[in-house]
Amino acid sequence: MKESEFWMVELGVRMGPLLLGAEYKDVLEVLREHRIDADSFPLNGPSSLPVTAIGTHLIFSKDSPRTLSRIDVTDERLRFATLSVIGKRAHEIIGIFKISRKATLWCSMEADGSFSNTSPEQDAASRSREQLAKGTIWIPSLGLGLTLRDGLIATVHLCDPAQSPRIGDGPWTKEQQRLSEVRELPAASTTPTKRNKLVPSLSALLLLFLIVSIGTVILGAIQLQRRWDAAPEVAAVVVALDPPSVSPTNITVRYSDANGVEHTQTLGFLQFMSTPKLGDEVHIRYMPDEPEAVLGPVASRDIGFEAAIPRVFGIVAIYSFLQVLLLGASYRLRLR
Repeated sequence: MKESEFWMVELGVRMGPLLLGAEYKDVLEVLREHRIDADSFPLNGPSSLPVTAIGTHLIFSKDSPRTLSRIDVTDERLRFATLSVIGKRAHEIIGIFKISRKATLWCSMEADGSFSNTSPEQDAASRSREQLAKGTIWIPSLGLGLTLRDGLIATVHLCDPAQSPRIGDGPWTKEQQRLSEVRELPAASTTPTKRNKLVPSLSALLLLFLIVSIGTVILGAIQLQRRWDAAPEVAAVVVALDPPSVSPTNITVRYSDANGVEHTQTLGFLQFMSTPKLGDEVHIRYMPDEPEAVLGPVASRDIGFEAAIPRVFGIVAIYSFLQVLLLGASYRLRLR
């Protein structure tokens, strides 16, 4: 399939080889001729036929024989002459046809392909911005409709001008032209709804969770460090090295607590500034209420920091994951 075969549009007539008004069976044959698998498509002619290979929905009439009444395209390869359409600002495309604003019409579509008004209960300013955020603007005389997402064209609708909508929510306005030209995102300016408020509220709660959690970890680390700084420091004798070499992994020490009870504990070599030798005297700290809990001089100095770091990383990871989920949910809500 050549690049130009599908994507050049003749308004009111065709998109590439797809002719408006063609019978359902003829449309399937065209798709097959262009190496698009149509064997899985129903033979009884549904009213809506998604063709994912070309990012297009084909809408057929409800009478018999079914004929192609509208082509809805989301593929970025679509062209008006040499001009790309998908992703452009609405005013850029409307402007190339040199028509008056009165020749345009805001009108949305239902899932079955029928037309409907957008938000009749909104005030004019809110409705204007809502239309730019997720409305469909039509040029009925050309059989052309443009569905927007945050001011950008997301879907192009092609139909016979005689089948274009005639009643809707008014034309393209001067204010909409201004907003589109200055690239102001209309979705940020629409009248807030409960759904709009939910995402910022959850985001604020997540930020509060992050601040409180990290604050709690830091407070706990400070208290832990203070306990060890106040713990008794005693002399201990190195009684074993494992392995017995100049670079042991574990160092076993023997010491006596304040009550004269002797204890033996094994510590990692990283708890000492330098690796002691067998028989050396080293200084360690222990908890008075738990004499078996022992730390070397390096570990006791950094215990609060070492305890806090993995917890902080874990909290930040959870926060980031939840923020990604929230952003995904926000994006899906904006597409509705």
